[in-house]
Amino acid sequence: MGLIKKLFVGFFLLILLGVIAVFGMQYYYDAFYDKVPVEVKSDTVSGDVFYLSHTLEAGTYKIEAGGTGVVKGIKILDPETNEVISSYEDSTNMVYGSAKPFVVRVDYSPPNPDESYTATVGIYRLVKK
Repeated sequence: MGLIKKLFVGFFLLILLGVIAVFGMQYYYDAFYDKVPVEVKSDTVSGDVFYLSHTLEAGTYKIEAGGTGVVKGIKILDPETNEVISSYEDSTNMVYGSAKPFVVRVDYSPPNPDESYTATVGIYRLVKK
């Protein structure tokens, strides 16, 4: 019984450390980096739509997606082959860094069927203060 208890405590400790790491990284980028706008767009749309950015050069970026619609996910694509490099489902705010150029795709869906909604996206290059 002691071993099982240690495994549960260890498991929850790892989860807690992961949550602390995520919030710590977010605080680090907010405190020590400036956001330089690269693409900031907003549009009223209807139905399932997606936003596709132009090719972004290598670096660290903050990607914010939102609006009155539902953000289904953010995908990072290879600009030459359009293959998915990374996929973040149900994510609306993230930091992504790459040593290679990439393209951002944000998928939206309406909050209610056949209803128009606002889709917004902001891509900011993070520059050290």
